[in-house]
Amino acid sequence: MPPAPVGTFATIRERTMVDSKLRDVIIVGGGHNGLVCAAYLAAAGLKVTVLERRGVVGGAAVTEEFHPGFRNSVAAYTVSLLNPKVIRDLELARHGLRVVERKLANFLPLDASQYLKIGAGKTEQEVAKFSARDAARLAPYGERLDVIADVLRDLVLERRSENTVNLFPSLRFHSPQF
Repeated sequence: MPPAPVGTFATIRERTMVDSKLRDVIIVGGGHNGLVCAAYLAAAGLKVTVLERRGVVGGAAVTEEFHPGFRNSVAAYTVSLLNPKVIRDLELARHGLRVVERKLANFLPLDASQYLKIGAGKTEQEVAKFSARDAARLAPYGERLDVIADVLRDLVLERRSENTVNLFPSLRFHSPQF
């Protein structure tokens, strides 16, 4: 049978079945999350293959030229969501990671004459243009959100216990077919 078109699931399956005995793990997707998983698994001694449909890895953390002479990360804010432990474990600063924080986090045009500026100490003032009540509640909301984010940031680093409910019982993680 002729090979499937490049980029299809069947192609991935055909290519990986040939050397599946040489791999412990195949990660589909070379975004920053897939690369982090691959790094940890490889550090644990597993043989890892990462498959990415694009010609460049990094996903949302990739800086690309969107117009001649203008470069931007397609979703750079996600780097700030990268857990500090991961940054330390993988020694990302040593490998060139440099997080450049913008003074103004976001500019949100609403129509031809209205907009919101988020960050740089302007958020409350900007929200007040639309609702003084909401603007007054922003600081307590942000403080509460920071507490929740700290809890979640720690939670994602915990190992799953044997008592944890498997949310995906139909998935077979050690399938000999793939």
